Amino acid sequence: MYRPIRSLSKAVRGLNSGLRAASIISIIFALTACQSQIQQPSDILFAPTFSKERGDIPSTYNTPYDCRHFAGSGWKGIAGGVVYNFDKRYQISQAGCFKTQNECLSWLSVMRSYIDVPRFIRCTPYNA
Repeated sequence: MYRPIRSLSKAVRGLNSGLRAASIISIIFALTACQSQIQQPSDILFAPTFSKERGDIPSTYNTPYDCRHFAGSGWKGIAGGVVYNFDKRYQISQAGCFKTQNECLSWLSVMRSYIDVPRFIRCTPYNA
C-alpha cells in the first residue's frame, strides 16, 4: 500500500524553517565571538577601520624590512605622498626592502590605504 509521506509544500516549509534556524544560530555564534570588540550596534557602523595619525602609519624602520639591514638581492618599495587626517595634513615617505616582488607589492597596497594623495609608489629591483 502506497502512502505519501507529506506533500511537497510541507516538506519545503520544513526545510526553510530548519535553514532559518541554522542561520540564526550561526549569526549568534559570530556575534559572541566579536563581543569583546563590539560594545554597541553603532560600533559596527561608525568605528574607524584604521587610524591615520602619524604614529600609526606602518613603518619599516628597525624591522627586518629596513633597507639598512637588508642583505642580498630583492625588491625596494618606496611610498610617499600626502595624508589627510581630518584637519591635519602631512607628508610621509617610507621605504622598505623585501625578498620577493609580491611582498613589496603587498606592502605598497597597505601604504596606498593610508596615503590620500600619492606622489610616488613603486617597487624596483634592489641589490644590497
